[in-house]
Amino acid sequence: MRVFVTGATGYIGSAVCDAVKKRGHDIVGLARSSAGIEKLLARGMHPVQATLEDHKALREMTHDADAVIYCAFERSPQGVEMEARALDSMLGAVDSGHEAFVYTSGCWVYGDTGGKTVDESAPLHPIELVAWRPSHEKKVHNARKHKLRTVVIRPGLVYGDGGGIPGRMIEQAKAGQLVIAGDGENHWTTVRIDALAELYALALERAPAGATYNGVNGDPVKYADVARAISRAAGGNGQVDAIPLEQARKTMGPFADALALDQRLLAAKALVDLAWDPERPTILEELSNTTVV
Repeated sequence: MRVFVTGATGYIGSAVCDAVKKRGHDIVGLARSSAGIEKLLARGMHPVQATLEDHKALREMTHDADAVIYCAFERSPQGVEMEARALDSMLGAVDSGHEAFVYTSGCWVYGDTGGKTVDESAPLHPIELVAWRPSHEKKVHNARKHKLRTVVIRPGLVYGDGGGIPGRMIEQAKAGQLVIAGDGENHWTTVRIDALAELYALALERAPAGATYNGVNGDPVKYADVARAISRAAGGNGQVDAIPLEQARKTMGPFADALALDQRLLAAKALVDLAWDPERPTILEELSNTTVV
């Protein structure tokens, strides 16, 4: 297939492009800069320089592709509206020749699971930071027509290769700025970046129409345990100050509530539907073998 990927040079998008290309598909990747263009060319992919506001390009690339994977994330204050308009343009360009449209959501749409382990059938209680995501998931699934398979993937906390939230935490630890928001006794459900990328590739090829998958692996880990492991990986002694959540909100904003979520998620649906194998070294195992200079 010819696959159009937004966010193709980002942390998740780059790994997804590599995994999909490895399975023999052609990648057309959206990039905002000349540096992004060079990055895609060096990896044997077809770059398109545009942004989420270039709706003509989005429609053309979607129309010319066999499938679409949406991995873009716009961090600006206008990001939510930009994504909504981009999705409208792209979904409006889908026709009977398209195979699949895979959209990236996230595990924070479940909110705090209250110590319970939940799967994709659980009701959504998104935190403020991602309160808009369920409507975008619905927008994608409502676009099902002809033979198009719409798929939503909700990654857990992604780690590996120095990226994601753990990567940013390592940088904070190196600068002596790492703190725990809240008491750190809450649990995160994680997934390694390469395993997550394989889930996208499998979903692109095999997922049934209207499928939603949790992209997670392994037992939940405590936020505080991750923070302490990151401190040691960054050359510290494993001691990290915990600050009250109210105080953390003053400096981190709504992101503090995301870090303090207690979540236990299952990915059984992907294991059954797609024979996905997410087993990798856990985040704590990986950090225990990591030393950042």
